[in-house]
Amino acid sequence: MEANVSLESQFIFEHQLLKEYCGRRKPWGKPRGKPRVAPMCAAPQQEVMRKRKSSNERCLLETDSSDDTHDVRGVADNLVQIVDSTPLVQDQIVSQSGVDVIQRLVELLKESGDELNEKIQKDRVLLGYLQSSFSYTVFEQLASAFIGSPMPSQSQNQNADEQKKQIAWTFEMTSRLTALDLQPMNRAMGFGAQYLHQNFAQWIQQNGGWEKVFKRDESDE
Repeated sequence: MEANVSLESQFIFEHQLLKEYCGRRKPWGKPRGKPRVAPMCAAPQQEVMRKRKSSNERCLLETDSSDDTHDVRGVADNLVQIVDSTPLVQDQIVSQSGVDVIQRLVELLKESGDELNEKIQKDRVLLGYLQSSFSYTVFEQLASAFIGSPMPSQSQNQNADEQKKQIAWTFEMTSRLTALDLQPMNRAMGFGAQYLHQNFAQWIQQNGGWEKVFKRDESDE
């Protein structure tokens, strides 16, 4: 439990931004059932806990030393705009263990629709693989097949637009994974935050932070 808390705190902004992005893409996935109605006597307690959680999240963001924690919504809006207006960048997948299963999942993830969970449930090989082997390594392989490999650091300055597209599509892939009933939403989101931090945080920082890199053009509004 402590390890999970530590991991989330390392990638706090990426995790917060993923939550904001996934909230904008909710209609993509299948509803996860009817919301539970809390007893009236529990309402005051839940309200206290909600306010406490909100306060803690604000504190974590405010203590972050970077300057890119001020406009989560604006960044998420821009990421959505990029995904909706640009095609995927794809690499050829190198033959390796489990590659057929990963390729199948990638193909299904690209099919936006409510049938995603149903199709995975019918595919016993894919279902078993996801239930027993879903890990950060698998997430990396999915990302490579879905959006292409992250660009080498020496070429990133010359390919800012492509870099932003890769980042945006990483958010989109993660949001689609969170829609699956097979894995806890926070697990996929945690892997996504870790992947974004490890592969793109340095470039984001070098270019002025998330808010500057993904600043919306006023002419688009």
